Amino acid sequence: MLATAIDEPFDSADWLFEIKWDGYRAIAFVEGDRGRLVSRNQNDLTSQYSDLRDLPAFVGAKTAVMDGEIVALDEQGRSSFSLMQQRTGFRDRRKRFAPQPGISVLYYAFDLLYLDGYDLRRVPLEQRKRALTSILTGPSDVIRQSDHFPVEGKDLFNAARQQGLEGIVAKRRSSLYEERRSREWLKIKIKHRLEAVIGGYTEPEGSRSYFGSIVLGLYGKQGSLIHVGQAGSGFDQQTLAEVWKKLRPLATKQSPFEGEVDALRAVHWVKPKLVAEIEYSEWTHMTEEGGPKLRAPVFLGLREDKDPKECTFEQGP
Repeated sequence: MLATAIDEPFDSADWLFEIKWDGYRAIAFVEGDRGRLVSRNQNDLTSQYSDLRDLPAFVGAKTAVMDGEIVALDEQGRSSFSLMQQRTGFRDRRKRFAPQPGISVLYYAFDLLYLDGYDLRRVPLEQRKRALTSILTGPSDVIRQSDHFPVEGKDLFNAARQQGLEGIVAKRRSSLYEERRSREWLKIKIKHRLEAVIGGYTEPEGSRSYFGSIVLGLYGKQGSLIHVGQAGSGFDQQTLAEVWKKLRPLATKQSPFEGEVDALRAVHWVKPKLVAEIEYSEWTHMTEEGGPKLRAPVFLGLREDKDPKECTFEQGP
């Protein structure tokens, strides 16, 4: 069952609210002491996440089918898609990075579809959740139940924002489980904003005019401009032309960034005079291949009221 995206949180006595876990969705099959994990695309994930092999030991049932999310938690206990990518070995267009199996994962269960031969998909959500609670045993670093909160979706959304989480999910108490996208489940994502310095731009691709993306940086404690990613989303033809008009006079042959800039296409450097307001979902984690980067950055506009030197990591990760 998939959730429909909406923009704003809400309060309602008819709904339950949960944290949106930022990992890999998976159905967990338990039969006796054997467990199996299957992705949304019907790929078997069991061997890939062998550290979850003890999951059946914490399920007090002969057979069960659960819906949930495989997640990696950061130092603050927040689910991190960046860590999940590192765990599995993520790709960009040029290379695949080595998997890091030492990053531990756990399974957050939020629904129960079958239990000891009974099909629960036509049972209301609230009853399915109570049944799930009844079969999960003991505190475990292998499987946990995803908590839910009644009525006050706005408070949970604000708490999730303060903790740097991805968002929340709203589920109608009476909802039945349907294998499709539904408005009985709703997802409300949290977006973050910061100002970043434009230090370059990449070549356009396909039918796009002017440039592909702007290359972004923040100033570190030593006063050096550090690359934090590039934003190609958020532009229409008019804003592409307007930003291009401001970028061209700032062209320079020297990179304003300290260290290497890992962009997918050739970069043209500009003097770090322009500030962009950027919306993003989260920061990726530092890896052997480089420092933290903005995930899913979107250009919102230029900030002519901001001094580029004000764009520091203090507003970032």
